Amino acid sequence: MDIDPEALEWRELRTLFGAYLHQDLHEEHGSPQQAVQDFCRESTPAQLEDAADQVHRLLEITTDDASAEKATDAFYLAYAPEHDGLTMRGWLTELERTLRTGATARRDEPT
Repeated sequence: MDIDPEALEWRELRTLFGAYLHQDLHEEHGSPQQAVQDFCRESTPAQLEDAADQVHRLLEITTDDASAEKATDAFYLAYAPEHDGLTMRGWLTELERTLRTGATARRDEPT
């Protein structure tokens, strides 16, 4: 499984992991959960749907936590979900759900 994190097909995931869930996420966002919420607040519904689709694709091409961790390493993800008692695939599944919920909420916001 080779993932090119610079490929256009991974743009939103690259942004989320590289610009929000990076090595300074605790200083900039306070927590991984807040970093994801900040991404949701600052992204369009379409960007959130794309990010959720990209997380889903990542889950489809990885078969276990080890391969999921290797794949996310390619995006320089600095968050280790096992520190919060989660598996990588479990966290990615929850992340996909959060992004889809965020997209719906953003679409429902008054203009």
